[in-house]
Amino acid sequence: MRNTSDPIKENSNVMNTQGGEKKVMKKILSVALSTAMAFSMFASVAFGDTAVTPQQQFDALKAKGIFTGYPDGTAGLNKEMTRAEFAKVITKLLGLKEITGQLSYKDKNYTAKNWAVPYIEAVTAAGIMEGKNKEKGIFDFNGKVTVAEMATILTRALDLEVPAETDNSAPAWAKGYVQAAINAGLVDAKANFSANASRELLVGAAYSIDQAQSLKVTKYEVSEAGKVVTFTISDGQTVKVTLDKALEANKETEVKFTYKDKAFTEKVTYVVTTATKVQSATATNLKEVVVKFDGKVDKDSAENVTNYTLKSGKVIDSVTLSDDQTSATLLLKDSVLTNNRTDAVSVSNVKAGTATVSATNVEFTAVDNVLPEVTSVQSLGTKSVKVVFSEPVKGVSQTNFTLDGKEYFGKVTVSNNFKTVVLTPYSTTALAVGDHKLTVSGVKDYADFVSLASTHDIKVVEDTTAPTITEATATLESVTVTFSEDVDVDTIDAAKVYWKSGDSKITAESKKQLADNKWQFTFGVNKSLPTGSVSIFVEGVKDYSGNQIAANTSVVVTPVIDQVRPEVASVTTDDAQTIKITFSKTVLESSAQNSANYTVKDKDGKTISVQEAKLDGTDKKVVRVKLYTKLSVGDNTLTIQNVKDDTKLQNTMVDYTSKVNLVDKAAPVKESETVNSKEKRVVVKFDKAMDVASLTNYSNYLVTVDGNNQALTPAIAEITPIQDASAVSIKFAESLNGKTVVFGTTAAQGETAISNLTLLALKSANGTVLNDFTTPGSPATNIITLTDTSTALVANEAELVDRRTVKVKFNAGINNYTSIAAFENTSTATNAPAVSSVEVDGKSTVTVKFASDINTDASNVTLKVNYASLITNAGNPGSGDLPSVAIKDSVKPVVVVPAGDKLEVTNGTITVKFSEKVQALNNDLAAGAFTVVRDSDRHPLKAGSEFTVTLNATEDAYVINLLDAADRNQATRYLVSVLDNNIITDKATKPNSVAAFNGESGPVNAGPTTNTADVAAAKAALSLSVNNPTAAATITLPTTGTNGTAIAWSGTDVSGNTYTATRPATGNLDASVVITATITKGTATETQTFTVTVPADAGTVAVIKN
Repeated sequence: MRNTSDPIKENSNVMNTQGGEKKVMKKILSVALSTAMAFSMFASVAFGDTAVTPQQQFDALKAKGIFTGYPDGTAGLNKEMTRAEFAKVITKLLGLKEITGQLSYKDKNYTAKNWAVPYIEAVTAAGIMEGKNKEKGIFDFNGKVTVAEMATILTRALDLEVPAETDNSAPAWAKGYVQAAINAGLVDAKANFSANASRELLVGAAYSIDQAQSLKVTKYEVSEAGKVVTFTISDGQTVKVTLDKALEANKETEVKFTYKDKAFTEKVTYVVTTATKVQSATATNLKEVVVKFDGKVDKDSAENVTNYTLKSGKVIDSVTLSDDQTSATLLLKDSVLTNNRTDAVSVSNVKAGTATVSATNVEFTAVDNVLPEVTSVQSLGTKSVKVVFSEPVKGVSQTNFTLDGKEYFGKVTVSNNFKTVVLTPYSTTALAVGDHKLTVSGVKDYADFVSLASTHDIKVVEDTTAPTITEATATLESVTVTFSEDVDVDTIDAAKVYWKSGDSKITAESKKQLADNKWQFTFGVNKSLPTGSVSIFVEGVKDYSGNQIAANTSVVVTPVIDQVRPEVASVTTDDAQTIKITFSKTVLESSAQNSANYTVKDKDGKTISVQEAKLDGTDKKVVRVKLYTKLSVGDNTLTIQNVKDDTKLQNTMVDYTSKVNLVDKAAPVKESETVNSKEKRVVVKFDKAMDVASLTNYSNYLVTVDGNNQALTPAIAEITPIQDASAVSIKFAESLNGKTVVFGTTAAQGETAISNLTLLALKSANGTVLNDFTTPGSPATNIITLTDTSTALVANEAELVDRRTVKVKFNAGINNYTSIAAFENTSTATNAPAVSSVEVDGKSTVTVKFASDINTDASNVTLKVNYASLITNAGNPGSGDLPSVAIKDSVKPVVVVPAGDKLEVTNGTITVKFSEKVQALNNDLAAGAFTVVRDSDRHPLKAGSEFTVTLNATEDAYVINLLDAADRNQATRYLVSVLDNNIITDKATKPNSVAAFNGESGPVNAGPTTNTADVAAAKAALSLSVNNPTAAATITLPTTGTNGTAIAWSGTDVSGNTYTATRPATGNLDASVVITATITKGTATETQTFTVTVPADAGTVAVIKN
């Protein structure tokens, strides 16, 4: 807080600022704070905005009525400021109410006619200023204001801390206040504080205050991708606003901030010139898709075909970027879109400035409802004319054109974009220099809309200028060349586009037209361009007037190295056993066709073996994976690894995992039928959900009433879909036409007999017609015979689906059971599991759960079915029982690990026992299902040379025969894995591959070693130490070593198995003695020397192994 112990004296000529209402004082403090910014350099001539002259400041304030100026029109900037002038400026700046009709002071000429009175009364009433002499009532309106007084006012108004120590030239009474202003940077320490403040000083201060009070945004700048907005204020300052959410490109958005206690709400538009996203996708014809970006994109990446894929899997032939670089037109290859059908495009790796634009499945609907038309006709010299259509067209021929009123006779060349047609008459005079007319009619687009006849004027001029190369770009594998004009497609030859390696010409392998004057030449990986700059030579290219490109034409290109990894763009199914994978770019054949790079699992997580992977013959981005068995309906899982692109660097993809949904295209089948004659009810169960409208449509059923077929009607029966529309309940009426309804072929008096119910064109939920109707067979499976007895319940089959679950299939839907004893395990096996629960859901398959594990071949289950405990959908209980239902084995065999969790080891073999009998085509093939790793050195053993496998006599185990004894230099475990790859299976009717397993064996002893190895090991292990090294030093020499080796010693001072040191005489140098060990085993021998250093007297004797 300020120092109040230094009061301002009455004779100090300070303008007091005491009194006044709080809100007025608050406003004054704010004004003073603004003024403080203007007084940061009192010594300068002008204050406020240094970019504005004092005269300009005065003019601006005069326009607002704050200053008036002198009668002669001058500003009087060099004159000194008076108290009256200061009072007026304060009144105007603060917007105080001018007070008339009141005279609070007694100054001479202080009358109502004095111009300053309303302002003096206003600042007095507000408590801002008061008289200079209260007792006499004198204001002194003509008195001057010093710089020290203004500094004091600023200090007190801003409530600055007044320091105890000062260092300035201000008067003593003002030193503390002035020092506070100096410390705050408000006052120049070198200012003349005793001098009167000039009007120029007052103008500068007032201008700054006015600017602070009338602040506005003059401009703004958006940065950091729309996250930051920097506003420039009218006072020259800037305000940086960081947003919580980045601005959306090219969309007006309100941004709020506060500056100098003033709230601002500004409308801001983040103008984007480089794209940030894909804005939309459209298709107004059936051959092209237009991808619209929200800004400009890089031409090379935007026209890279590999950066786009369609959800429908249709192949994209080429991409053309618009002139404004914001739209990419995709041209389809060998296919068309379906009119009025939705598709989606995915975009990746399109560059925009320093960013990359990507988007997934941007949907669009192809809508072509416009006739094709000619947009331009252009002369290509005196030999050809170019016709451009509004959209791609097809089947263009001579008959579509009339030239100068005559049938056109000549060559018709349709460009690669199907929109440009070049006509070259066979007559060399048909396009003579001058005016001609071309009529075009009957041209079809890809929606089969036909163009109307239109006539176009052509002005033919002679063309004598040969084409040149205007632009060329390259990757390591291809070069794209743009010519100065349209070139004759017949003169483009890939073999005449080349680069040189020494004197050898490395020619392109293929060509592709991208536009009328733009071609891409592919060299491929084997002929890839060198890195760095290289000259590309082009020969023989002509325009349509026959002008040929200059000899030895070349262009220097610097190939861009493609380091972009291939990505999976889409995954679809061709059929239940074929997955179609489309990559973002062309892929390397060897990696794409490696079936090990693809893993497929069904909806239950079971592996589906890959038969082969085949790269598409025409589109090298497409791979089809053929499976041995069918995908499950619904979500399957596909994992792809290690696929590389076909660039020079062979970029490898990142591992990819996705769902593969197999749409159920199969026709529905009648799964079961249940007839309850007592309740006159028929329940038909299908193998999938049906279309509800189809099930409830009476015209889809026929009934045989008293021997006559007729359509089912509501009067005959009530139809009710049940079980999520996978079944239908048909409840027949109790009577019909006054007669009692009975099931059967004969009826008594007063009865009517209904003998058959025929299912007609019932459809599944996906719209497929019932198979029993389209292919009824013999007898017809779509005809249900109604008898006077109810359907007998029969268990057709059972399936072991996991170690504790058996599913039992009946001939009718089961919706209840009266006792869990409906199913019993009557097996006498010691580990026979008991039934723990039964699950029914109205379907014909009942799930039976067991309390403990079932053998993987179901050998410990004999499942008895008590029909009487089961209730069908039609309400019928079964009768009798089935002692044993055959169980289909659908569970993989598993490895049975002995106690201790280690595989059994016997005499250099490892036994891998399975939970049931297993098989393979042969032992050599079976070895491919195992990986064996020696744990001591992590060495993977090779099948055939380092291990073999043999199926044991009981056919429930494979014995791994280890052949690596020579390399097994110590006892070690082996890590054993069994692969789930269909090599080893069980012996079920439909064999199940063994389950994957990872485990380890018990220890396997080290293999036998050679004498040479034993001697080498003994040599390495041999060491010596000195006894009594500072006295009568000796070394005990061992006569045996490790591995049963013998050791003999020789050398000076060696006797038997002892070395005794002989010390030199006092004063002599140390003695060095070498002793030698000879290590033997059998005929193997090695020697090892040691050096003994013996000092004179009592020095320490040391021995070192050489």
